[in-house]
Amino acid sequence: MGSKDYWKANKIKHSVGSFGISSVTYAYLSDHTKHKNLNEVQKRLISLSTALIIGTLKETIDSLSPNNEASWGDMRANIAGVLAFQVAITIPLSIKRRSLKRRDIAYQKI
Repeated sequence: MGSKDYWKANKIKHSVGSFGISSVTYAYLSDHTKHKNLNEVQKRLISLSTALIIGTLKETIDSLSPNNEASWGDMRANIAGVLAFQVAITIPLSIKRRSLKRRDIAYQKI
């Protein structure tokens, strides 16, 4: 695999990893009875923060290891993955929940 292909694949892995960490965190917060009282914004912020903290820790460890170094490109890829999760998953879910609530309210008035 060429150098350019390696770097492209590496950034995709970072983005997908951050997307996955955000997804798992958000799903856990949404399904676990202990955390169901959190509002939507809190769940989004926690899932976003968790993925970014893990990405930052990974880059910090890379900077301390002798063969690797921290990469701002990797952090940008992490941020892209987290933002993709927010745009692709949580925003549409929020819109769907609001429309369901409006529909339920409309049925209750009838």
